[in-house]
Amino acid sequence: MQQHNEVVRESFTTQAQAFSANPWVTDEDRIQRLVAAARLQGSERVLDIATGPGYIAEAFARAAREVVGVDLTEAMLAIGKERTQQRGLTNISFRAADAQQLPFENASFDVVVCRLALHHLQQPLNVLREMARVCRVNGKVVVEDIYASEHPARAAYQDRWEILRDPSHVRALPLSELLQLFRDASLETDAVTTADDLTPEVERWLATTRTPPERADEIRHLLQEDLLHDLSGTRPFQDATGKLFFHARTAILTGRKVS
Repeated sequence: MQQHNEVVRESFTTQAQAFSANPWVTDEDRIQRLVAAARLQGSERVLDIATGPGYIAEAFARAAREVVGVDLTEAMLAIGKERTQQRGLTNISFRAADAQQLPFENASFDVVVCRLALHHLQQPLNVLREMARVCRVNGKVVVEDIYASEHPARAAYQDRWEILRDPSHVRALPLSELLQLFRDASLETDAVTTADDLTPEVERWLATTRTPPERADEIRHLLQEDLLHDLSGTRPFQDATGKLFFHARTAILTGRKVS
């Protein structure tokens, strides 16, 4: 796990600035969709796992009493700290931490949230259990992530080009496995919503991770084959100018800690 943590740090240190500017990260409607899933009352203490540049932590800070954002990558945390300081937010703090061993006491938070990170984890169940541990009874755990096909060969095809682009990618999980993770973490799943409106433009997506040319060419080939033969369920497409896109299907799961 420590070796993979270093892969994650290296990847997100490299892409920190570009990642933080990408529309699939900054889109306000998508951010508010996630905040709405928590159904905040305004008095909550919130933990944001894998906070990255802090967009989610900031949005929750505007609707909750206090937010703590944690991440493995100092370069990402630095962006989050600078942005929130510039905006004068005083109810938010950031710290470096491993989501598999959260440095917080049991039941420290009312809401624990994580966006677009589970597919980077080798043992996502351990992280869900940690999220549940630090959440109070009847508190909420909210996760948004990309999800894969229920058919293993199709899911593997997507993972193939995801890993070529970003070695910190482990596996996109199908919805059935995401639901099972919530069950195995002793969470009661209260709501599931899905969307396919996240459509990265492939060249910008590749540039974000500074994908080497040979790998980028292989990814383009795999996506073109996917466009022609529907191999993964991500439904690649080209716009009127010939730019290539794909559907990064996402799900938001809201769970309640019941004991």
